[in-house]
Amino acid sequence: MLRKNNFLLFFILLISFNCFIACSDDKDKNIPDVSDVDVTIKVNRFDQDLFAIDTNQVAAGIKALEEKYPDFTDFYLTRALQIKKPWDTTGAYREYTKGFLTYPFVRTLHHKVDSVYGDFSPIEKELKQGFQFYKYYFPNKEIPEFYTFISEFTYGIAIPPKGNAIAIGLDLYLGKDFEYYYYPPLSLPKYVARTNDKKHLSAKIFKGIIDDLVGPVRGNRFIDHIINNGKKMYILDQLLPYAPDSIKLGYTAQQVEWVNAYELDVWGYILKEELMYSDDYKNYKSLVTPAPKSAGLTEDSPGEVGNWMGWQMVKSYMERQPETTLQALIALDDVQEILTKSRYRPRRR
Repeated sequence: MLRKNNFLLFFILLISFNCFIACSDDKDKNIPDVSDVDVTIKVNRFDQDLFAIDTNQVAAGIKALEEKYPDFTDFYLTRALQIKKPWDTTGAYREYTKGFLTYPFVRTLHHKVDSVYGDFSPIEKELKQGFQFYKYYFPNKEIPEFYTFISEFTYGIAIPPKGNAIAIGLDLYLGKDFEYYYYPPLSLPKYVARTNDKKHLSAKIFKGIIDDLVGPVRGNRFIDHIINNGKKMYILDQLLPYAPDSIKLGYTAQQVEWVNAYELDVWGYILKEELMYSDDYKNYKSLVTPAPKSAGLTEDSPGEVGNWMGWQMVKSYMERQPETTLQALIALDDVQEILTKSRYRPRRR
């Protein structure tokens, strides 16, 4: 009986300790109160309006779409579906649109999208909170409008050339069990398809926005890649502070545990292989781009561990330079300065 009581006490203490750590983590993040930041999220369900067209009156239906969404309809027909050509004076694209709307596989996509995203309000709620943080940190930035569409997998998250808008190809976010992801022409690897779902969608949208904010990597070295991607991860963490790291990283919970447990081992591997200043991309590609694992590490390692380490470096830098704004972090091109001033030290197990 005494043993049972001792075990129960230990279990309670363990839960309390874990709760303390979780609460401390949120407290350590110093999350600002953005409840009074006023943002409006406008989602245009272009996909629903498109498939509401009477296929016996396609020309009239397309005209209505062009009047309601002039810029986006042009983007959709010319870029997403690629059926409207600048030299077409006959209006042949209307017949192609009818063929698209009546094609059995496209109808299957439409019904699947409707079953998953018929109610878009949970995503809107996540976007609203994220954009409250976005406006808090970037007050001069405008909130884009959103357009949802279906195009047989041509685009996931896209930025149309006209207007302040973001287009979301919902047929690419139907979940890992959507069997067509594994067939040609997509043939998605399982580690990619696993995150093409509803719970990762908001993070992917913000990743697209942050990619545009930070810009492409400058330089060919490993350090250039991991600091650039570390900046992006740091900003994503500020915009989605309540989202679990697994969602932000695109990892499983076990993979998040792995990078936290083996941080010192990853650091040791980077030093041993002299990767930090290497410009031989093929030697570190799996450490900075999506991959089933990181080459040179254990089979249960996730891909992109270099980006995760870059995030830790940027976090350490920002903790030691608390006056640095996100705008200043983005503008700071000297990756060596970030590494040096971060005084990064990997944690021991």
